[in-house]
Amino acid sequence: MSLILDALRKMEQDRKNRRGAAVGIRAEVLRYRTAAQPRQVKPYLPVAISLLLLAGGIGTGAYLLGKRDVVLSQATRPTAALPSVAAPAIPAVPSVAPAATSHSGGAFPAPELATPTGQPVSVSAPVQPSASKPAGKPAAAAAKPGRYEAAAKPQAKAPRREGTENLQGAMPDIAISGIAFQDERSLRRAVLNGALVGEGAEVAGARVVEIKENKVRMSRGGEVFDIVFSSGFQSR
Repeated sequence: MSLILDALRKMEQDRKNRRGAAVGIRAEVLRYRTAAQPRQVKPYLPVAISLLLLAGGIGTGAYLLGKRDVVLSQATRPTAALPSVAAPAIPAVPSVAPAATSHSGGAFPAPELATPTGQPVSVSAPVQPSASKPAGKPAAAAAKPGRYEAAAKPQAKAPRREGTENLQGAMPDIAISGIAFQDERSLRRAVLNGALVGEGAEVAGARVVEIKENKVRMSRGGEVFDIVFSSGFQSR
């Protein structure tokens, strides 16, 4: 009986071993098949990448061409506008500059009201010989008006000084502490007897007629006189 039982056990053991070997071989065969199959490459990825690159190239090319057209149009516009603008600007500059300098060059052109007769003679004299006579004579003629003007100025100032000397004894003293001269007459100011006044104001019974760079013209009782402002910082 023991021999029979041992034989049966041996048979069952052999069966189990065969089943285990068959299962292991099947698993290894399946793994080998899955590893041997090649991976399929998706065909739409290269197509999509090529389309993106093509679209990017077209976009950059269009941007560069548009920018170039804008730069060329901006470069051509000022060249066409320059001749029309520069032509009227050239004659306008020299015509204005001498007029401004000729009136502003004199230190005391406005206060000299008593010398209008001498000035037209001095201006008309150099104009006539400049058209008909040679260049040497206008130079001599231009020098003569300066002498007439130099001689005319003391004659015009002489009666004013006499008027001021006569009025200083009859009216109270008026002292000038400072003058703020401006081109516009409404902005001119002077400090008379410690008070800041403008043109038209009255100080010590006298009315301020005009404020100039270095003196103040006043009137009282129908007589006009000037009060000179003497200072080390006086503008000339």
